[in-house]
Amino acid sequence: MVSDLSRREDELRNARERLITQGLVRASFPASLVAEEIEQSWRRSVSHRVDPGAGPHILGEIDPDSAILRAAGRILDQWQTNLTDSRLALFLADEDGRIVSRRIVDAQDARTLDRANAAEGFDFSEQALGTNGLGTPIEARGVVFIRGNEHFNDALAQLACAGAPIKHPITGRIVGSLSIASHVDSASPLMVAMARQAGHEIAEALELMADSRNLELARTYRQFRSSKHPVLVMNSETVMTDLPALAHFDAESHAYLWETLRLHRWDQDKLHIELPILGTEAIVKRLGRPGQDAIFALEFMEPGGNAAAEQLAVVHHPKRASTPSLRETLNSLVAQRAHTTPYGTVQRQLSAAAAVDGLLHVVGEPGAGKRYQTSRWLRQHTGQEPAVFTASDLALDDDVWVNADAALQEGRGIVVIGGNNLDAGLRSRLEDFAKLPRPATHPGARVILTERTGEDHTAAAVPVAVRVPSLAELRNELPDVVREVAADLFPGVPAPRFSPAALQALLAWRWPGNAGELARLLGTLQKTTGGGLIQTKDLPVAMLQASWSTLGRYEQSGREAIVAALRDAEGNKSRAAEILGIGRTTLYRKMRALKIDDEERMMAPGA
Repeated sequence: MVSDLSRREDELRNARERLITQGLVRASFPASLVAEEIEQSWRRSVSHRVDPGAGPHILGEIDPDSAILRAAGRILDQWQTNLTDSRLALFLADEDGRIVSRRIVDAQDARTLDRANAAEGFDFSEQALGTNGLGTPIEARGVVFIRGNEHFNDALAQLACAGAPIKHPITGRIVGSLSIASHVDSASPLMVAMARQAGHEIAEALELMADSRNLELARTYRQFRSSKHPVLVMNSETVMTDLPALAHFDAESHAYLWETLRLHRWDQDKLHIELPILGTEAIVKRLGRPGQDAIFALEFMEPGGNAAAEQLAVVHHPKRASTPSLRETLNSLVAQRAHTTPYGTVQRQLSAAAAVDGLLHVVGEPGAGKRYQTSRWLRQHTGQEPAVFTASDLALDDDVWVNADAALQEGRGIVVIGGNNLDAGLRSRLEDFAKLPRPATHPGARVILTERTGEDHTAAAVPVAVRVPSLAELRNELPDVVREVAADLFPGVPAPRFSPAALQALLAWRWPGNAGELARLLGTLQKTTGGGLIQTKDLPVAMLQASWSTLGRYEQSGREAIVAALRDAEGNKSRAAEILGIGRTTLYRKMRALKIDDEERMMAPGA
């Protein structure tokens, strides 16, 4: 019997080594030796490039007040008491696969577990350690029984582990896992039933906690919804508001709001806050426990309302017939926001500068859109297309000055580009030219000089200049910039729509060509997509590669493995899933999370 077990362990070790050396496509095993769920986990481990000889690493401090620990504490205590006469150990991991609690029944087992770094704080995720009793249930979303060399990591070969995922009863999200471990020689199939039962009990405890939190959220919403302003109440997982208003909120908006409010340094329980992503302001009141268990009630105000900042977060009005819906309020705010767009600020600054006679100065980095913004302002104020001259034109031909004066007399306005190339004499002449009295000239017909910044010749000597920001400076406002530039390029055409992955790629891009590069990209996309949804496959490869580089090490290796499997399977997702040892649904989920489009399957990073 011992020799049979020893022989099986050797065969398992050899099978795992074949998978590592031969690769995911060529290697195969008999089902009698390697169970399907173990083989799938091995394949995932290889695709994540897990080193079987490397130990786990510390994944940061444990929050003793986390929801999963609070839910599991009493249950783990009870199980530890019930297992007093056994040689079993209990482990609890959070959603990242980090061990947050270890319960040892027999002190002699501590040394064995310590040698494997099976202790609080260590990362036992499948991406870090390969097949194991804590990380694999999270990844497979099911109960597993892993014995001896079925573990991917060599240090766990002396253990047998039954693991079960812990699924949040309301959200359905996997929030952790529980594992019961023993020495491999003492393994029993009963460990599977025990792990499943313990995991179920923790999920029930989470449900009781979740019900309590959501009941508190509902009570808060009922308390605040009688306000004369639209109200939204939220915690880390749930938003409560009027149904029509949900069209204005998505996962990105919720994440932004939650992080903004959670990270705020609260010195009192209410504040007046600007919310640029929603184009509005709100009075926010914090309720409940700090941190992840907090509840925030937001009462939306119109931007710039001084009275709003002085009001309490709750104003009761029993009669609500005249109360505007959140949809109406946000639609109004969006209309107001059109006057506060990034380039709208440039236009207002130009109008302010034009209050003084003389030459107007516009500065900015190469490609920032100086000529475009100045021409736009002149068109809006004269109703005509401006005349455009270069600094070289002014230096080489006196007839240019005559033509420039004629353009002003016609009420058109003038843009002079390349101001860095003007010497002191020409600059002085241009300033005098701009100040010449022209009584019959349209007041909007002005002379505007554009100059580069960031090079040897800067506009630092210009006393008053309107600065056009670079696109890199506007990264946080990029969606607004895209809509604004697209509206100018394609009047009357709906704003371009980007998939979440494509928008993330735009945000990750450095924009070396500035606003000019964005305008060219939008022009190309308008032609290639015909106004449809823009996906990552529609973007330049270099932009995609920049987006990939923002992924973590595990995510990057996982992405490369999926792209390679799709390429080996010639785009067949079912076959690719088999190669990777995952289900098709999991493959689809990973493709979405890692920004892999169908058309990308034949394109590897760096191609």
